[in-house]
Amino acid sequence: MTYPTAPPWAVPPATPAPEEPQPWTPPGRLLVAYPEEMDPTSRPEAPSWLPVVFWTLAGALPGVISAARRSREARRGRHAAHPYWIAWSATLLTMAALALALI
Repeated sequence: MTYPTAPPWAVPPATPAPEEPQPWTPPGRLLVAYPEEMDPTSRPEAPSWLPVVFWTLAGALPGVISAARRSREARRGRHAAHPYWIAWSATLLTMAALALALI
């Protein structure tokens, strides 16, 4: 039970007429906390994966270092980190297959 807060001699407020339901319309913008996060043009360009291939051809350890640095930089720019590791592993496997074929 609710108790009135107005004195008994006050005029009670008029009850508003019920509102007609409006048809559903899609919102005009994204319903996320930070809409600018959804815009891919605001991201910095992802680093190239070609230097990973070059450094892996020079040696496996420099290739790992290059892939780790570039994947970290890509993640910082909200890009995928896996292309650098795919380039490193594909180059390493190709080098191993060529070495076995030449033996």
